[in-house]
Amino acid sequence: MKEKMKRPATRRVPASLEVAKTLYKTPALVCHRVRCGKPTCHCVEGEGHGPYWFLHWREGTTQRRRYIRGADVEAVRAVVEGRRRDHREMRRAGALAVADLRRMRTWLRNLGAA
Repeated sequence: MKEKMKRPATRRVPASLEVAKTLYKTPALVCHRVRCGKPTCHCVEGEGHGPYWFLHWREGTTQRRRYIRGADVEAVRAVVEGRRRDHREMRRAGALAVADLRRMRTWLRNLGAA
């Protein structure tokens, strides 16, 4: 009798985490509370159901969102914050490079005028 071969247990990377890592722009992680619309539900008066977490981004004029499971929120938050930090550092480095170029241009103008 043949024995069934078991596949090694590997945890699949959530699609939302892949979106947060690979999207061409950094999405925003947003928490929503929703109302179900039932007239006798507690959400009519108080807070809605949830919290439900979503990634939000814009593609041209279209706003997109993707649901994030509660178990994946912290991992996605870490990815989004890391991407924002990296983007800030790149912008800061670009601004420093532009400032250096301006100083060099001024120095060369002054050198030619002297």
